[in-house]
Amino acid sequence: MVNITHYDPGKVSVIVDGAIITGFADSSMVVISRNEDTVFTTVGAQGDIVYSENANRSGTITLSILSTSASLERLRGIAKGKKEVSIVIADTSNNPTEITNANRCRIIKIPDNKKEKTAGSVDVTFFVPELED
Repeated sequence: MVNITHYDPGKVSVIVDGAIITGFADSSMVVISRNEDTVFTTVGAQGDIVYSENANRSGTITLSILSTSASLERLRGIAKGKKEVSIVIADTSNNPTEITNANRCRIIKIPDNKKEKTAGSVDVTFFVPELED
């Protein structure tokens, strides 16, 4: 039997510091990524293999926001204020709902202020001290 699933970007919610983020660009809405591999491997001269668990659980969350989004100015304010925030990302497209929680996050750099021929996008990247599995 073929497994068929559905994905609806309208069922993805991002909440930063208690506010729902709106106005995502048409590219990747959200990218969640670890900063390093979860395991390091070593192969000895005779082929013995060692897995070393990596204790670094940090990562990044990058939001692609339209330059016209009302959320962008709020995110710039968080960056300028050097504020630590919580982020919740919920994808209710599938059952069970996929939820990512991240606490004590900081925006890495103040988002660019682009003026282009057409409405473009701005990436806002958060450092996440500990990404959940």
